[in-house]
Amino acid sequence: MGAIAAVKIYLAGVYSRPHLIETHKPLFVLESYHYAKDNLPFVDEVIKHKTDFLLDSGAFSYFGGGSTNWETYVDDYVDFIIKYNIEKFIELDLYAIIGVEATERLRTRIETKTGKQTIPVFHKRLGVDYYKMLCNDYEYIAISASGMYESRWTRQEPERLKKMVIYAKQKGVKVHGLGYTKVDMLKEIPFYSVDSTSWLSGSRFANIYHFTGTGVKQYNKPSGHKMKSYKIIDNNNFAEWIKFQKYAYANL
Repeated sequence: MGAIAAVKIYLAGVYSRPHLIETHKPLFVLESYHYAKDNLPFVDEVIKHKTDFLLDSGAFSYFGGGSTNWETYVDDYVDFIIKYNIEKFIELDLYAIIGVEATERLRTRIETKTGKQTIPVFHKRLGVDYYKMLCNDYEYIAISASGMYESRWTRQEPERLKKMVIYAKQKGVKVHGLGYTKVDMLKEIPFYSVDSTSWLSGSRFANIYHFTGTGVKQYNKPSGHKMKSYKIIDNNNFAEWIKFQKYAYANL
């Protein structure tokens, strides 16, 4: 991997492992409200260590099915944001579920109640003019880039993605790659921030990560071997990704 542009890499999926924050003190953590609200020891650790925290709304959890009262969900989300004085939080990304106008109404509801701007999420279906409008109206926006559902285009059209991020950057707008884990492309696409759960693949597949000095290298579990302790692997992988996190942020 060549040199990457300075970027904040938020590590996600730490909610059930608050001890890792105490032990390793990551620079940047992202978590879904869907999980954080039921794991307050995690939230306490984030606040205690003054970790740069980005809160996702948790709306993505409903893409595979299920429903809820979104007005009530928003009010609970807002209460959580106010209670813990959270500065950076993402809107309810529900364009594909309830439509654009209803999503915008919920966004306005959040902003009115908190007195702060949300981080709106762009999808290709919204069109270029909508993207430009977001860049005019917001200081920090997100592009859904997980490679799933409507986000597949971000993997299939990297040049388009690059142009969009550069456009925003030239206007002084920060862009977050939501779910963007292609760290090898960060030297090409100048995101201000991204988030990743890749470090968790140790728990899932017994993969081991090692910081190389400029990136993270993954080693797969040898065939025929069993994983002795996912906790040991998690601890190693989280620590190695934090080294990468610090390297990536060094020049911001």
